[in-house]
Amino acid sequence: MTADLRVGEKSHSSITAQHKPQQHLLKPSECSLKNRSAIEQALANHNAPIPAHFQQAFLDFQYQQQRFFLRRINYIAQLVFLIYFFADYFIMPDMYNLSAFLRVGCVAASLLAGFYLFKYKKDILLLDLILPVSTACSMGLWIFLLLQSSSPWINSYIYASVIFVLIANLCIQVRFKPALYSTMFISIFALIGVQQLMHVQEAIVFFLTFFPILLFSLYISWNSTLNGRRNFLRSLLDDWNLHSFKNMAHTDELTQLFNRRQFVHVAERRIHEWPTPAGTCLLMFDVDYFKKINDSYGHDIGDRVLQSIADTTRKEMRQKDVLARFGGEEFIALLAETSIQDALLIADRIRERIQNECLHLKERSLSFTVSIGVAELKSHRQDLDELVKQADLALYQAKENGRNCVVRYEPAMSARSKLTPAKNKKPLNTIKLPNPCKDPASRTWSIM
Repeated sequence: MTADLRVGEKSHSSITAQHKPQQHLLKPSECSLKNRSAIEQALANHNAPIPAHFQQAFLDFQYQQQRFFLRRINYIAQLVFLIYFFADYFIMPDMYNLSAFLRVGCVAASLLAGFYLFKYKKDILLLDLILPVSTACSMGLWIFLLLQSSSPWINSYIYASVIFVLIANLCIQVRFKPALYSTMFISIFALIGVQQLMHVQEAIVFFLTFFPILLFSLYISWNSTLNGRRNFLRSLLDDWNLHSFKNMAHTDELTQLFNRRQFVHVAERRIHEWPTPAGTCLLMFDVDYFKKINDSYGHDIGDRVLQSIADTTRKEMRQKDVLARFGGEEFIALLAETSIQDALLIADRIRERIQNECLHLKERSLSFTVSIGVAELKSHRQDLDELVKQADLALYQAKENGRNCVVRYEPAMSARSKLTPAKNKKPLNTIKLPNPCKDPASRTWSIM
């Protein structure tokens, strides 16, 4: 029952040092088959809708992914709008002063608003609206300047309005609706300018250029938002798989407790946290006559016995305790900040709770017991291997004392184990105990 307690310790520490901890989109409690099915159904849907309970996670994910892009593209768009001031100087010089005042003022206001929102607001929906709103306003301002000018080049200059459509639509990343709204307002402003400045033939030529670019930009915007949703859903699915693989690597499948490897990893760190405010103790226990249970009732009933013991023991553990299935019918628990007297009380309470449990089979009820060995960590020089060996010796002594009891490790046990060769265990006997089950109508079999 001893353990090789140093499996992969050096390699694990080197890997941990090289990689920063990964942030997860899913909480462990959300890694259910129901959620996985919802994610897969959303991915299979052409529109990739985000499930309602993942909406906030989607917004947080988009904020982490898109905020730097949105901030940069917003500043670039404002710079482009300001550059058009120099085009105004050559194309409509009569509007030079008004253009300078309105453009510089609009850009300055947009930059200040963008700086404040990107620094102090973490709402990705709001940040995603900055560029469409500012672009629609800039389009209205530009049409106003065109209508006020008497330059002969205005009819050609209005074709530059397609730039506003592209800027407004191609930079939207989170929701598609803002692209529709900004396109609608930009189209209205363009229609007003065309109606005032162009003849019918010129207007037809303009819209033959304007609307294809408008539709193309909307299509790109739709695909950007769709790909954003799909990327999030795939990340959710990857995170679900990662949680599942970690759970498989760290958790015993039958009992859902830590497995041996994970217990060694966690317990090694705990016992080296020295000095501790109180003692640290180790419990090792296994099922009495477990082979007899398997032979008499089948391995499926044996599995149910292990699950019942795991559930009962888990309820007696505190959050800081480390409970695991150590192998076969063996369980182990590290009790941090616990004196030996308290550990013995906890162990005896676990033993009594398990003794009072029973499995209700078809025609009878089955009760079972455990034997528990307790060892105390007394020095920072001790390692987990030594502590496990001490608890193992105490557990062996509990078996020798008749089972269904708790035994504390004493140094004499180590001396005796060195002098005494391996002993054959006593043959299995069947002894009837008072029925711990509270169903008088059922027949009770106690394996002892």
